[in-house]
Amino acid sequence: MAAPRKAKPADANARRRLIDATAKVMRDEGYAAATSRRVAAEAGVKQALVYYYFPTMDDLFVEVLRTGAEAALERMRTALTDDDPLRTLWAINSDSRLTGLNTEFMALANHRKAIRAELKAFAERVRDIETAAVAIALRTRGVDLKEFPPVVVSMLIAQIARSLCNEDAVGVVTGHDELRAFVERQFDRFTADDGDAVRVRA
Repeated sequence: MAAPRKAKPADANARRRLIDATAKVMRDEGYAAATSRRVAAEAGVKQALVYYYFPTMDDLFVEVLRTGAEAALERMRTALTDDDPLRTLWAINSDSRLTGLNTEFMALANHRKAIRAELKAFAERVRDIETAAVAIALRTRGVDLKEFPPVVVSMLIAQIARSLCNEDAVGVVTGHDELRAFVERQFDRFTADDGDAVRVRA
Protein backbone atom coordinates (compact mmCIF):
# COMPACT_ATOMS: atom_id res chain seq x y z
CA MET A 1 0.00 0.00 0.00
CA ALA A 2 1.34 3.42 -0.92
CA ALA A 3 2.30 5.72 1.92
CA PRO A 4 0.02 8.73 2.54
CA ARG A 5 0.95 11.76 0.50
CA LYS A 6 2.95 14.35 2.38
CA ALA A 7 3.54 17.97 1.53
CA LYS A 8 7.00 18.75 0.27
CA PRO A 9 9.27 20.62 2.69
CA ALA A 10 9.19 23.60 0.34
CA ASP A 11 5.42 23.71 0.75
CA ALA A 12 5.46 23.62 4.56
CA ASN A 13 4.18 27.20 4.82
CA ALA A 14 2.02 27.12 1.70
CA ARG A 15 -1.26 26.79 3.59
CA ARG A 16 -0.58 29.90 5.64
CA ARG A 17 0.62 31.80 2.58
CA LEU A 18 -2.59 30.93 0.76
CA ILE A 19 -4.68 32.23 3.66
CA ASP A 20 -2.68 35.47 3.83
CA ALA A 21 -2.75 35.87 0.05
CA THR A 22 -6.51 35.41 -0.10
CA ALA A 23 -7.03 38.06 2.57
CA LYS A 24 -4.76 40.46 0.69
CA VAL A 25 -6.48 39.91 -2.66
CA MET A 26 -9.92 40.33 -1.08
CA ARG A 27 -8.86 43.50 0.71
CA ASP A 28 -7.08 45.06 -2.29
CA GLU A 29 -9.19 43.85 -5.20
CA GLY A 30 -12.44 42.49 -3.80
CA TYR A 31 -13.65 38.96 -3.12
CA ALA A 32 -14.54 38.34 -6.79
CA ALA A 33 -10.85 38.62 -7.68
CA ALA A 34 -9.90 35.89 -5.19
CA THR A 35 -9.89 32.97 -7.63
CA SER A 36 -7.72 29.89 -7.09
CA ARG A 37 -5.39 31.04 -9.87
CA ARG A 38 -5.06 34.60 -8.52
CA VAL A 39 -4.57 33.48 -4.92
CA ALA A 40 -1.94 30.90 -5.92
CA ALA A 41 -0.04 33.52 -7.89
CA GLU A 42 -0.14 35.93 -4.94
CA ALA A 43 1.07 33.20 -2.58
CA GLY A 44 3.79 32.11 -4.98
CA VAL A 45 2.60 28.49 -5.23
CA LYS A 46 1.10 26.25 -7.88
CA GLN A 47 -2.65 26.49 -8.36
CA ALA A 48 -3.08 22.79 -7.52
CA LEU A 49 -1.93 23.49 -3.96
CA VAL A 50 -5.02 25.59 -3.35
CA TYR A 51 -7.19 22.48 -3.66
CA TYR A 52 -4.59 20.32 -1.93
CA TYR A 53 -5.21 22.28 1.27
CA PHE A 54 -8.78 23.46 0.64
CA PRO A 55 -11.31 21.22 -1.18
CA THR A 56 -13.31 24.26 -2.32
CA MET A 57 -12.82 28.01 -2.44
CA ASP A 58 -15.55 28.32 0.22
CA ASP A 59 -13.34 26.26 2.54
CA LEU A 60 -10.50 28.70 1.89
CA PHE A 61 -12.73 31.73 2.47
CA VAL A 62 -14.01 30.25 5.75
CA GLU A 63 -10.44 29.65 6.92
CA VAL A 64 -9.47 33.23 6.05
CA LEU A 65 -12.44 34.47 8.05
CA ARG A 66 -11.64 32.23 11.02
CA THR A 67 -7.98 33.22 11.06
CA GLY A 68 -8.83 36.90 10.99
CA ALA A 69 -11.57 36.38 13.55
CA GLU A 70 -9.23 34.87 16.11
CA ALA A 71 -6.82 37.79 15.77
CA ALA A 72 -9.69 40.28 16.03
CA LEU A 73 -11.13 38.55 19.10
CA GLU A 74 -7.75 38.69 20.82
CA ARG A 75 -7.63 42.45 20.22
CA MET A 76 -11.14 42.71 21.63
CA ARG A 77 -10.14 40.81 24.77
CA THR A 78 -7.20 43.15 25.24
CA ALA A 79 -9.65 46.05 25.18
CA LEU A 80 -11.34 44.64 28.28
CA THR A 81 -8.27 45.43 30.37
CA ASP A 82 -7.19 48.62 28.61
CA ASP A 83 -7.06 51.86 30.59
CA ASP A 84 -9.40 53.45 28.06
CA PRO A 85 -11.58 50.67 26.53
CA LEU A 86 -13.86 53.10 24.69
CA ARG A 87 -11.07 54.68 22.69
CA THR A 88 -9.45 51.29 22.16
CA LEU A 89 -12.64 49.94 20.59
CA TRP A 90 -12.91 53.08 18.48
CA ALA A 91 -9.33 52.60 17.24
CA ILE A 92 -9.90 48.92 16.43
CA ASN A 93 -13.04 49.64 14.44
CA SER A 94 -11.35 52.56 12.69
CA ASP A 95 -8.68 50.30 11.17
CA SER A 96 -9.48 50.48 7.45
CA ARG A 97 -7.56 47.27 6.70
CA LEU A 98 -9.88 45.27 8.93
CA THR A 99 -13.00 47.18 7.95
CA GLY A 100 -12.32 46.69 4.24
CA LEU A 101 -11.90 42.94 4.59
CA ASN A 102 -15.03 42.69 6.71
CA THR A 103 -16.97 44.55 4.01
CA GLU A 104 -15.84 42.00 1.45
CA PHE A 105 -16.95 39.14 3.67
CA MET A 106 -20.33 40.82 4.16
CA ALA A 107 -20.74 40.97 0.38
CA LEU A 108 -19.56 37.39 -0.03
CA ALA A 109 -22.00 36.23 2.66
CA ASN A 110 -24.86 37.31 0.42
CA HIS A 111 -23.90 34.52 -1.98
CA ARG A 112 -22.34 31.88 0.28
CA LYS A 113 -24.34 30.22 3.05
CA ALA A 114 -21.22 28.87 4.78
CA ILE A 115 -19.68 32.33 4.93
CA ARG A 116 -22.92 33.82 6.25
CA ALA A 117 -23.07 31.33 9.12
CA GLU A 118 -19.41 31.86 10.01
CA LEU A 119 -19.70 35.64 9.84
CA LYS A 120 -22.80 35.61 12.05
CA ALA A 121 -21.05 33.55 14.73
CA PHE A 122 -18.02 35.83 14.63
CA ALA A 123 -20.07 39.04 14.76
CA GLU A 124 -22.01 37.82 17.79
CA ARG A 125 -18.80 36.97 19.66
CA VAL A 126 -17.32 40.36 18.82
CA ARG A 127 -20.44 42.18 20.00
CA ASP A 128 -20.41 40.29 23.30
CA ILE A 129 -16.79 41.23 23.93
CA GLU A 130 -17.26 44.85 22.87
CA THR A 131 -20.34 45.17 25.07
CA ALA A 132 -18.50 43.69 28.07
CA ALA A 133 -15.60 46.12 27.58
CA VAL A 134 -17.96 49.09 27.46
CA ALA A 135 -19.95 47.86 30.46
CA ILE A 136 -16.78 47.65 32.55
CA ALA A 137 -15.65 51.11 31.45
CA LEU A 138 -19.00 52.76 32.17
CA ARG A 139 -19.66 50.95 35.43
CA THR A 140 -16.20 51.84 36.74
CA ARG A 141 -16.96 55.52 36.19
CA GLY A 142 -20.42 55.38 37.71
CA VAL A 143 -22.31 55.86 34.47
CA ASP A 144 -26.02 55.04 34.52
CA LEU A 145 -26.19 51.79 32.52
CA LYS A 146 -29.95 52.10 32.07
CA GLU A 147 -29.61 55.48 30.44
CA PHE A 148 -26.53 54.39 28.50
CA PRO A 149 -26.93 50.65 27.78
CA PRO A 150 -23.45 49.17 27.10
CA VAL A 151 -24.64 47.25 24.02
CA VAL A 152 -25.99 50.50 22.52
CA VAL A 153 -22.82 52.45 23.31
CA SER A 154 -20.61 49.67 21.91
CA MET A 155 -22.68 49.47 18.72
CA LEU A 156 -22.55 53.24 18.24
CA ILE A 157 -18.76 53.21 18.62
CA ALA A 158 -18.30 50.32 16.21
CA GLN A 159 -20.84 51.37 13.59
CA ILE A 160 -19.77 55.01 13.45
CA ALA A 161 -16.09 54.06 13.12
CA ARG A 162 -16.81 51.50 10.39
CA SER A 163 -19.08 53.90 8.53
CA LEU A 164 -16.33 56.51 8.45
CA CYS A 165 -13.90 53.89 7.08
CA ASN A 166 -16.36 52.86 4.37
CA GLU A 167 -16.94 56.46 3.32
CA ASP A 168 -13.23 57.24 3.41
CA ALA A 169 -12.67 54.32 1.03
CA VAL A 170 -14.78 56.00 -1.66
CA GLY A 171 -13.59 59.52 -0.97
CA VAL A 172 -16.56 60.82 1.02
CA VAL A 173 -15.21 62.94 3.88
CA THR A 174 -17.82 65.66 4.41
CA GLY A 175 -18.59 65.93 8.11
CA HIS A 176 -15.94 63.40 9.14
CA ASP A 177 -13.76 65.83 11.10
CA GLU A 178 -16.80 67.18 12.92
CA LEU A 179 -18.07 63.70 13.75
CA ARG A 180 -14.68 62.53 15.01
CA ALA A 181 -14.42 65.65 17.20
CA PHE A 182 -17.94 65.00 18.52
CA VAL A 183 -17.05 61.39 19.37
CA GLU A 184 -13.89 62.54 21.17
CA ARG A 185 -15.95 64.94 23.28
CA GLN A 186 -18.26 62.09 24.27
CA PHE A 187 -15.28 59.94 25.22
CA ASP A 188 -14.04 62.80 27.39
CA ARG A 189 -17.42 62.91 29.13
CA PHE A 190 -17.49 59.18 29.81
CA THR A 191 -13.87 58.88 30.91
CA ALA A 192 -13.52 62.04 32.98
CA ASP A 193 -12.28 61.46 36.53
CA ASP A 194 -13.86 64.58 37.97
CA GLY A 195 -17.33 65.96 38.42
CA ASP A 196 -17.75 66.39 34.68
CA ALA A 197 -18.13 62.64 34.16
CA VAL A 198 -21.55 61.18 33.41
CA ARG A 199 -22.65 59.85 36.80
CA VAL A 200 -25.33 57.47 38.02
CA ARG A 201 -28.56 59.25 38.79
CA ALA A 202 -29.60 59.17 42.40
